[in-house]
Amino acid sequence: MNKTDGRRQIVLAEVAGFCFGVQRAVEMTEAARRSRTGTVTTLGALVHNEQVIARMEAQGIGRAGDLKAIQEGTVVLSAHGASPSVLAQAKAQGLDVVDVTCPFVTRVHRMAKQLHEQGYQVVLVGDPGHTEVKGVAGLIESLGGTVTVVATVEAVRSAPLGKKVGVVSQTTQRPEQFAAIVAEVCKTAPDVRAINTICNATEELQAAAARLARQVDIVIVVGGKQSANSRRLRQLCEEAGTPAYQIETAAEIDPAWLEGKEKIGLTAGASTPDWILEEVARHLNGGDLPAGWRLHHPDEKS
Repeated sequence: MNKTDGRRQIVLAEVAGFCFGVQRAVEMTEAARRSRTGTVTTLGALVHNEQVIARMEAQGIGRAGDLKAIQEGTVVLSAHGASPSVLAQAKAQGLDVVDVTCPFVTRVHRMAKQLHEQGYQVVLVGDPGHTEVKGVAGLIESLGGTVTVVATVEAVRSAPLGKKVGVVSQTTQRPEQFAAIVAEVCKTAPDVRAINTICNATEELQAAAARLARQVDIVIVVGGKQSANSRRLRQLCEEAGTPAYQIETAAEIDPAWLEGKEKIGLTAGASTPDWILEEVARHLNGGDLPAGWRLHHPDEKS
């Protein structure tokens, strides 16, 4: 925290920014580029942060939206995971594969598979169309089953549920939303098994953002436009009654947001690297990092 003009203070969330899974994915991809000859291409966005993607492209790491566009070399599968059919297709094309799926996402796959094998109808609490959700659905489909994806309690009420339902969650969902959906499923299905697969980093980031919102006049959330977990941080702050804005870079900050605000809260999504968060902090603090700046990542051991 630091005063910049005798009035304004910058307050950093207790934990913010890069989580273990994203850090691991970036490091594995950069290591692949250094150690391999030929092309290295990520299938889709490695993580939901365009600045990170741009930095990797500058290192010679390409990006393709479809496997058909990758003719040779190494393909890197997203940190959000992929279905078995994608992996099989990549190998059939003769590509070297680097799978950087976050271990927390791998756990969702494992738990969903276990529920399916135990005869449960798999319900996934998540955002339809998200890469992680597609990967889980693809896994169960490869086993001859289907996944019912729901994002809200209302969606549960209209979903065709059987008597035996197993519920898992996209890693970046809110715990209270997961609990509410499980409770709604229990109103219909007599046999329900729920496994909370929300990752620790998500819970830490969300709890810290909620605490931050109660201490400040405004919150700036730094995170990619496509980042679901960054959007949820902003939503949590707004639900706490504090104005919140999501930005990708410091250039997006509107000075009007800060007028009359004495305490400026700052947090960042799990796909936001330190250097971007530091740029925003410097912008808000007149060019220098706030005194005593110390960034703690989720899951970081102090």
